[in-house]
Amino acid sequence: MTDQNYIEDAQLARSEICVPIICGNRVVGIIDSEHPARAALGTAELELLVTIAAMTSAKLELLTEADQSKQRYHDLVSAHAQLSLEGTNRKSLEAALFNARKLEAVGRLTGRFAHEFNNLLTVISGNLEFIKEDIGDGPPSEPLNDAQTAAQRGSELIKSMLVFSQRSHLSPEAVDVNGIIAATCAEFQTDADHPFELDLAGDLNLIKVDVKVFDAVLSNLLGNARDAMPDGGTVHITTENITHYFADQRPFASVLVPGSYVRVSVQDNGYGISQDRLAQIFDPFYTTKPVGAGMGLGLSMALGFMQQSGGTVAVHSDVVQGSTFQLYFPAVSTSEAIC
Repeated sequence: MTDQNYIEDAQLARSEICVPIICGNRVVGIIDSEHPARAALGTAELELLVTIAAMTSAKLELLTEADQSKQRYHDLVSAHAQLSLEGTNRKSLEAALFNARKLEAVGRLTGRFAHEFNNLLTVISGNLEFIKEDIGDGPPSEPLNDAQTAAQRGSELIKSMLVFSQRSHLSPEAVDVNGIIAATCAEFQTDADHPFELDLAGDLNLIKVDVKVFDAVLSNLLGNARDAMPDGGTVHITTENITHYFADQRPFASVLVPGSYVRVSVQDNGYGISQDRLAQIFDPFYTTKPVGAGMGLGLSMALGFMQQSGGTVAVHSDVVQGSTFQLYFPAVSTSEAIC
């Protein structure tokens, strides 16, 4: 015998009884009883072995049923968890689809309105220039100054609306984003109560971006960070190269394809954003600032600009620890930078 569990007979057997152990209409084992004397095993021994085999079979069936019940329970738990996960994913996808459609619809409406309003604003600005020329060298009146200031603000508003609706004409160029950040912070650094702390990666990849629009987006994020810390605090700006994978779970405002990116983060430790408001912060004209303190287009413009640049925005916020806004720019290779 080659079976390691086989035990060889110590002496020659002249009497033997074999009783099968049956479980589920299948023979799972044999009870083998042997004796060296002739006719030593009879009817009584056979009945005893049959009883033992039956009890063993019953016990094995109970154990098998218990294992099967346990497996069925685990299968049910696993199936329930899978259904719950699929339900959650479905709700998340439905919410993302609804948000994307909402932003697309609002973007189309905003873009159309911006073009029409820009035509009216051009007429107003042109006539203001004619009035200024008619006045000549004399000092312009205060109402004229107010009108020109309002026209200029309206022009900036139009630009922001067009960026949000992704209908503005961008002029991207390959740049080292660290230099832009350093220059913007140097111009912005006038408040000693809100210093900037820069942590800029030394081996940062190049990106293709419209410098003027990026400067406007960055300035808006820096201004928001300071506004979130009325009692003072430090604004942290970091840059780094990252690789985004399909399985990564990040709080993106829009879909981001896998690939290599340059991430720019602006972090404050002021008043954060509650979870019920996070879903609204990129809506155009939504703002938590007092009336007249903001138009509510800063973050919507940032999202539109990032999407038009091939990236997106991610937001981490806590009402106690503050907020972090992260801009994801597609990294470009040397050959792409030359083109």
